Formats: sequence, structure tokens, C-alpha cells
Amino acid sequence: MKWDAGEYDAVKAPQVDAGRELVALAGVREDEAILDLGCGTGRLTVELARLTSKGHVVGIDPSREMLDKAKGTSTGVKNVRYVQAPAQSMNFTDEFDLVFSNSALQWIKEQEDVMKRVYYSLKPGGRIAFQAPARNFCLEFSIYTAETIELLGMEQHYAAWTSPWRFPGKEEFEALLSDTGFKSVKVFKRDYRLQFVDTSAVLAWWASAGLRPYLEPLPEADQLRFKEVFSERFERNRTDHGIAFGFRRLFAFAEKE
Repeated sequence: MKWDAGEYDAVKAPQVDAGRELVALAGVREDEAILDLGCGTGRLTVELARLTSKGHVVGIDPSREMLDKAKGTSTGVKNVRYVQAPAQSMNFTDEFDLVFSNSALQWIKEQEDVMKRVYYSLKPGGRIAFQAPARNFCLEFSIYTAETIELLGMEQHYAAWTSPWRFPGKEEFEALLSDTGFKSVKVFKRDYRLQFVDTSAVLAWWASAGLRPYLEPLPEADQLRFKEVFSERFERNRTDHGIAFGFRRLFAFAEKE
């Protein structure tokens, strides 16, 4: 799937806010080697690099569009380098003190294989700090996409459609980490309340990432209709302060012996 890195960077504030919380919880030290898995446009990669001022950060992402943006974001930051590759093909060994991943794991279906690669990439005593949308992360998103498809009679476009995501539950992710060999596993959910000024702002945010797989099967004219009807659904979430809805995220921490 091709990304619009500029659009994503412009409207991804909720991911960045949760990512900064993840950065704080990760306890980055000034001399660490860090892998930013699914680094996207590099905004958090740069923050990690500044915290590990005597260390270095490697950002990995499969999207050339994202990495081009990340390189611009990192201009002047000397302890960052980027690698264009999917997580499924990385082959680092005993190289990092921390593997950090913010809102990227859900795009990887081969999570067992990737977590093994993450484990191998860590030095003994290394650790992970991951954050991703939780299973059933947003009730409105599930309901409103289904309603939009039905209202527009677009079922034929999705007859062979499969979700690009995998959202592990808390217990499933705990088991995945333990089975991989990680110790001191800690996984928890956190509920957020997202607030937008209007439905246009809601649409801009969803269209930058979460809505893209639903738009991809459609001709351009139908994409516009889909976005219009989808965004109208969020009028049900209007409050005195704009449009608001819940979003649940999963945080995970663990260590390699």
C-alpha cells in the first residue's frame, strides 16, 4: 500500500501523543543503540536520537515515501540512519539495547516471526517498548465503515477484501512475548478520548492511515463518496466541544535475558 507521507505527518497527532508517552515509559538512556521499528516519518525517531545523544538510532520502515519524509525530518541529526525494509526481513543480531515501535505492529500479520527477529536483534539485557491499537480499538470505526459500505451498495468491491491488520489481545500478546523468550513481560491497555473540531478533521485523520485499506479497492470517484458518507456518520459523536470518540491502545514492555 502506497502512503502519502505528507498527509500522514500532518494529521497523525494522536499517534504521536501516544508515542511520546511510550518514549517516556521506555526509559531511554543517553548511550543506547535503538531500533525504531516502523519509524514512519521519523518524528519520534528524532526524539529518541536526542535522548540517546551518545548512542544512535536506526529507523526501519518498508515505505520509501515515509523514509524520504523521515530523512527530511532528521536533517542535522547525526546519530540517526534509516533502512528501507519490512520488519519481516530484518536480520540484526545482538545490536540494540532497545527496540521501540509505535503504532506499527498492527500492520504486520507475521508477528511471531517478527518478534523472533526483534529478540535476536537485542543485546543480552535489551528490552522492547511497543504500542499499537488494541483489538476492538474503536467501535465507531468498525460500525461506520460497515454502514458506509452498505449505504453505498459497495459490497462487491469488498467481496475478496481481507483486512491488512492483526490486532492481538492483551493475553495473546503476553503469550507471544513469553513464547519468544522475553522475560519481565508487561502488557496493558489504555483508553484515550480523541477530540476533533469537526467531521472534516476526523476524516483527515482516518484517511491518513486507518481508512486507506478501505479506499484502496475503490475508483477515485467512489473513494470521495465513501469518505463523505463515512465522515457524516461521526455527527453522532458531536459534543459541545466538537467530535469525540474512544480509542484503545495496547502497550507492551519486556526484556531479553
